[in-house]
Amino acid sequence: MLGEEKPMSQAKKTVMISSTARDLPQHRKEVMDACLRQGMYPVMMEHLPANDDEAIAASLKMVDEADIYVGVFAHRYGYAPKGHDISVTEMEYNRAEAMRTQGFFEEDADEMVTTNSGS
Repeated sequence: MLGEEKPMSQAKKTVMISSTARDLPQHRKEVMDACLRQGMYPVMMEHLPANDDEAIAASLKMVDEADIYVGVFAHRYGYAPKGHDISVTEMEYNRAEAMRTQGFFEEDADEMVTTNSGS
């Protein structure tokens, strides 16, 4: 759980990398590579199930269990699953903010694209 001290054998920090999928693959890779260079363990949406409900629960669990949250945002809003008013990316951000998880946020909101049909 976030905030609990880990034994020395589990000292490697877990980093949740959150972003929309389609417009930022190189940015996501750069953040992942930076985490690995620092001896941290990145977790990303690529590790989630395909089903919306399972993916939402798994995504929020990844935020809950992460030591650090990194949000990389640019031109797309992200995918809002059927029955939800906000995107999965925004759900992750809100969870991290509520938990006061350490984080880094990079935004380029000059031409933010909002959509409910895809990330």
